[in-house]
Amino acid sequence: MRLFEPLEELEKNEELLRQQVNALPDEQKKAFYQIQSQKLKDPDTYAALNWFFLGGFHHCYLGKYALFLIELTILIVSVTGFFLGHSSAIYLLLLLVAYELPQLFFSQKIARQYNYQMSCEIFNQVRRS
Repeated sequence: MRLFEPLEELEKNEELLRQQVNALPDEQKKAFYQIQSQKLKDPDTYAALNWFFLGGFHHCYLGKYALFLIELTILIVSVTGFFLGHSSAIYLLLLLVAYELPQLFFSQKIARQYNYQMSCEIFNQVRRS
């Protein structure tokens, strides 16, 4: 995902996809929307998970379990190291914060990008059937 891609580009791509879906035959269009309603994620829920929970729990919401486990492990190791008196643990924690901070501020956009990518996959799947 490209965090710093202009929002206008994403909106343009979403509109193009809407037009392509609307051009599908009614049966395929119905199938697209049925599948899409089950797979799309709420940007507000993703943003809330990102704002209120530490350890990358927001990645689980989008099905990125490996990334969640990596971030949770780094968080646990750095906090444990900090309390055990390892001064280098603070640097690990700062690296994690530096990685997560942009995701925090772009959480709505990240969820929209996820939904767009998922919708493209669904569109391609429905169109082939």
